[in-house]
Amino acid sequence: MVRGDACPLNERTVFVAIASYRDWQCVDTVTSIFSAAKHPERIRVAVVDQIVAGEDGSCDIPRAPCPEDPDQPICLYKNQIDVFQMEAELAVGPVFARHLGHRLYRGEYYSMQSDAHVTFTQGWDVDIISQIEATGD
Repeated sequence: MVRGDACPLNERTVFVAIASYRDWQCVDTVTSIFSAAKHPERIRVAVVDQIVAGEDGSCDIPRAPCPEDPDQPICLYKNQIDVFQMEAELAVGPVFARHLGHRLYRGEYYSMQSDAHVTFTQGWDVDIISQIEATGD
């Protein structure tokens, strides 16, 4: 794998960190990240999922079980999703959760963070890379 500026534009990966506190929309956000990306195979998502077990759903569990609907984005790209799950009562705020999320970074070319209740636009990955590259920085 070629790293740094030598990495061809069409091979560059995107890391998306999400800090979620009991957010029921988180699973929809993760789904949206992959379903709206032009190149979902180049996306990796890391979630710090602060939940109450038995009350809250996990950000990486799709609405329907994968054997019943294997074409759901969370099922298709499950190997590109990392979740650090912790008890909500141990949460100490969003800054620390974001810190934990960014500790899951593994060398992707681009890195960003998202809220846990976001709907991504079609082609967001190509658009954001184009905007970053247009800065010349």
